Amino acid sequence: MSLARCERRSIIAAAYRCLVEPHTGPVPMSAILAAAGVSSRTFYRHFTSKDEVFLALLQQHCDAIADRLDRVAERAEGDPADQLADWIGEMFAMLLDSEQRQVLAVIDSEEVRAAGRYREVRERSHADRERSLVEILRRGRCDGSFPLADPEPDAVAISAVAGRMMATNPTGAGDVERAKRRTLDFALRALGAACAVGCDEIGTADWSVVRNH
Repeated sequence: MSLARCERRSIIAAAYRCLVEPHTGPVPMSAILAAAGVSSRTFYRHFTSKDEVFLALLQQHCDAIADRLDRVAERAEGDPADQLADWIGEMFAMLLDSEQRQVLAVIDSEEVRAAGRYREVRERSHADRERSLVEILRRGRCDGSFPLADPEPDAVAISAVAGRMMATNPTGAGDVERAKRRTLDFALRALGAACAVGCDEIGTADWSVVRNH
């Protein structure tokens, strides 16, 4: 790995550590420089501002999620309903990993959300993670597993519903499993597939709202 790449990664990792550690008020630039062990001159070779570091941290995490979800679609294990379950399962698996939960908390923190272009990066990352789901839904539409599927808007809607359920912050394995199951059951119903009864948290009216958002 080149020196420049090492420096950049070190600065992003330092910013993450500073955001994780207890602090009052915004994280000062001096704290990031000290944690990374670099000078301000080195910092500005890679980033124009503290906001840009926070956005790089957000992008790094979102890219990792998209890669994990892409692999689900690439493996194509089982039928499309199985692949949909795997995709949703991969999303909820983050809640069972303490390190991942911490990362989620950091990138959703007030300070990161306040960074300029946060919404732009976030929206682009949603599209990146949904591309694998679009492919799974297309397979289901082609083989008849998901007769009501409209892949692009449905991928957006399913991703949004998963995010909504994750935002309820289920903690124990049982709570996470129930939230995952509700999301899957709801998605299967909306796609016209056979599914378990029990979509009690989200109604079909909600699907129309989310799907057409």
